[in-house]
Amino acid sequence: MSRIVVVASHRRSGTHLVLDSLRGNVRDVQHRFMTLERIEPTHEKHLPIAKFDRRLRSQRGIVLVKAHALPGAGVWRSHEADAYAAELLAEAPTIYVHRDGRDVLVSLYRFVQSYSPRVAGQSFAEFLRSNHTGIDAAGISRPAYWQRHVLAWLDRGPTTLASYERLQGDFEASLRSIAERLDLALRPALTEVRLEPRRRRIPVLDRAWRRLRPASSTAIRPQAGRIGGWHQVFDDADLAWFAAEASVGMRRLGYSLDGEAS
Repeated sequence: MSRIVVVASHRRSGTHLVLDSLRGNVRDVQHRFMTLERIEPTHEKHLPIAKFDRRLRSQRGIVLVKAHALPGAGVWRSHEADAYAAELLAEAPTIYVHRDGRDVLVSLYRFVQSYSPRVAGQSFAEFLRSNHTGIDAAGISRPAYWQRHVLAWLDRGPTTLASYERLQGDFEASLRSIAERLDLALRPALTEVRLEPRRRRIPVLDRAWRRLRPASSTAIRPQAGRIGGWHQVFDDADLAWFAAEASVGMRRLGYSLDGEAS
């Protein structure tokens, strides 16, 4: 029988850092994780809910479920997906992964540029001020949506938080804290996740590589993920815009607007 653990975050917040840290260091965790957004019929890799649930519950041990969506009702375009997601989130303990919102948006900008010709032609200032897009598009700016995501999950009360910065700065203590809150059994020797250099992705070889090196990153187009990289991208006007749109979320997570985490 499977035990389900949800790893939730805003995109580009360190989701795969946490998933891979658990995959490589927790006993009984399934090597493959599942993505909750696949239950939405418009998803490019859609799985019907019955098939998703059967696959989820037929596995032994601990199954990790990745989620980027908001936790509330009315988020999904499909009523069936909305109801199923609510039921699953009520059942499973949740890790909410967070990162300085400015670094999140810089990483998101570079990631979206890699596949969107429209965004590839935008300046960062234009991207920052444009509206969030996705299954839960809400007609608000990207920083405002980041804040909405943070506040919705914090208000819901996740089982534990996972800080991207703390995992990078003190991996062992951070992972042990997460494991203790969720009653997860860690392996005797812990292994940090390695961000592999970018390379052409060949699915069959990629799967083999991950089996051989389970502590390597599963992130899509992983980057170095340098903390504080936003300093090289934001100008004063961008910072003022971000502060006006997202200062409440930053404070709730313990980040100050001069870039230091409390």
